[in-house]
Amino acid sequence: MKITQLLSGRNFLYLAIVWTLVVAYLCLMSMQQSEVLVKVPYKDKIVHFTFYFLLFFLWKKGLKVKGLKSQIKIVLVLVMYGIILEVFQEIFTSDRQGDVFDALANTLGAVTSLIFLKFVDK
Repeated sequence: MKITQLLSGRNFLYLAIVWTLVVAYLCLMSMQQSEVLVKVPYKDKIVHFTFYFLLFFLWKKGLKVKGLKSQIKIVLVLVMYGIILEVFQEIFTSDRQGDVFDALANTLGAVTSLIFLKFVDK
């Protein structure tokens, strides 16, 4: 099987669904504070940015979205998804809190992905 066949729209859609569920799991699972060998400033924000950069990419490719209005709708859905997960962290977890700056990092990741793909897809 060729790599182009593996990366078809349908497979991107499956990856988008799985990645969406993985992000939810990782955002809502209990986190035990442990010793960190390498301290990276704003590591949490970088992770959130990366999660949503990939989420936008996978959903755009999986849904085969071309137009800017449709892409903006995906960004808005992802922003709402991120906000909902932050609220769920606050409500349903005992050792995690919702964070406005995590939601902002999520938003920046999705928007940056949209802008990046506008340049790459040309």
